[in-house]
Amino acid sequence: MKESSTSIVSAVITIFLTGCIIITHDISKDFRQSLTALTGHHWISVSVIAVILFVLSSGLLLSSKNLRKILRSYDIGLWSTALIDVTVIMILVIFLVLIAHSLAD
Repeated sequence: MKESSTSIVSAVITIFLTGCIIITHDISKDFRQSLTALTGHHWISVSVIAVILFVLSSGLLLSSKNLRKILRSYDIGLWSTALIDVTVIMILVIFLVLIAHSLAD
């Protein structure tokens, strides 16, 4: 049970931070170039960062009982809802940023 609940919490954290990276990547050409310099292509860098974020947040949650307690990671219902909400919000915000860029060009 501990592993599945921490995976959901890690997924929420990863999706939120990856969404923020994608939004920043679309807004800032310098940030996109930094991502490209990291692995050769900006989308590969975003993917690598997402994997690293998930592994690190999972490891941190699995190793810290206090952090799991603070985040209430045992509440699968709460974090399942958060996972859906964060995913939908990030999709909508990224979509709006892309529309704004299209209209600006």
